[in-house]
Amino acid sequence: MTQFYFVRHGKTEINAKGRFNGGTVDSPLIESGVEATKRMAQHLKDVPFDRVLTSPQMRAQTTAKIILAENIKAPELTIVEELRELRLGDWDGKKIDQITAAYPEEIKNYRTRPDLFDAEKIHAESYNSLITRSTKVIEEVTAAHPKEKVLVVSHGILLMALLNTLKGIPLAKIRESGIVDNSSLTILNHSKEQTVFETWGQTF
Repeated sequence: MTQFYFVRHGKTEINAKGRFNGGTVDSPLIESGVEATKRMAQHLKDVPFDRVLTSPQMRAQTTAKIILAENIKAPELTIVEELRELRLGDWDGKKIDQITAAYPEEIKNYRTRPDLFDAEKIHAESYNSLITRSTKVIEEVTAAHPKEKVLVVSHGILLMALLNTLKGIPLAKIRESGIVDNSSLTILNHSKEQTVFETWGQTF
């Protein structure tokens, strides 16, 4: 089985300002985000990663570099476009409370019924697209590297959608368990036949 270490990036300026932090915006990690990631790095320093996959967005790359700076093996980063966060179109970078007031029905579906979310209405990417592209990455890595330890650094919505889909949860229900925290770790042992989670959303 391939052992995946899924990490959500550290907290960023956009997160702290209460804005949508999707696939077309980016900002630096804030101090608390750096410190939380450094604590995780200490926890993971003795894990001999075989490869490291990261979203192209700088907040994910920065998080990965903090972890690898403490790691005993520290392979080079591989940037994977398909690990980019869900593109939120007209909402990206906007204040969450303002969008909530302006798009009550769309926000409700976005947060509670992903199967009903009309992404085209706000020029966004659909949950189905996000799941298709992220799941493909994991299945390809699992097939090609069945005995490796792989660090994957990505984003809240992507990880929520991907990990719940791998658990077999249908699209309509993938948001029921919530989004993993910034600087959190989820460990998955995965093969074509099995999906076994060791930890889910652990913080440090």
